[in-house]
Amino acid sequence: MRVARASPSVSHLLFADDSLIPANDRQQIKNTLGIQNEGGMGSYLGIPEDISGSKCKLFAFLKEKLLHRVNGWTGRWLSKGGKEVLIKSILLALLTYVMSSFLLPLEICENLAAAIAQFWWSLNPSKRGIHWAKWEKMCAPREEGGIGFRMIHEFNLALLAKQLWRLVQFPESLVARVLRGKYYRLSLPLRAGAVDSPSYVWTSIIAARKLLLLDIRSKVHSGYEINVWEDPWIPLTPARPARSRVPVVNPKMTVSSLINFESKEWDARLLEQYVDQEDIPMIQSLA
Repeated sequence: MRVARASPSVSHLLFADDSLIPANDRQQIKNTLGIQNEGGMGSYLGIPEDISGSKCKLFAFLKEKLLHRVNGWTGRWLSKGGKEVLIKSILLALLTYVMSSFLLPLEICENLAAAIAQFWWSLNPSKRGIHWAKWEKMCAPREEGGIGFRMIHEFNLALLAKQLWRLVQFPESLVARVLRGKYYRLSLPLRAGAVDSPSYVWTSIIAARKLLLLDIRSKVHSGYEINVWEDPWIPLTPARPARSRVPVVNPKMTVSSLINFESKEWDARLLEQYVDQEDIPMIQSLA
């Protein structure tokens, strides 16, 4: 089966009982075996199969799951150290699998953070407890006076950015080839443009692109795949594209066109002609 014409066909999934069967074959199997009801539209490995409709309603189960775990601990009169270990090692781990694939609505993130904060500040099961500091402060690193808990929304984006980075690092992996055929066939993951009716998984992954671009820079190497005016390759923090000295004549210019491959050095004449004067020393430092 293919999700798009340019995507590779997928014949099976990871487990023996997880298969993709076309509709005609499925009906034939049902008729042969006398199967009356089909499964599906529930959850698979803890993730809803159907991602349509209200995302707040869809992911409300996460708070219920988290509260169920917390309520099992509240009667144990845990110390602050015990609560810290449980929050970091168990509560946040409950969310990691879902947040690696989907962008949670801010409302859900706030509800989850509130539930964790309530568990942290409550002195005993019957009392709510006073919140002596903002949760943002508690999520700061220890060297900055915090406890080192995770901000749910930022943690969600970081996990999705990791998925996007894997598409960049491993372009020949099966998932990268499937997504490339569907969403960025003639481009790269970090340059993918808007598409019609994207899946929520792809919408979630692309939501982390801005975060990823803050801390990455394209290595020049030959420069054939780096766009001078679009890709972040100037060595700054964050990295950015080169700035043009004159109105851009060739928007598709690659960095390779600024290199003299006989001398293996930058072409000073072309740099002076096209690139902003302030960018030239930084470019020449990329020896």
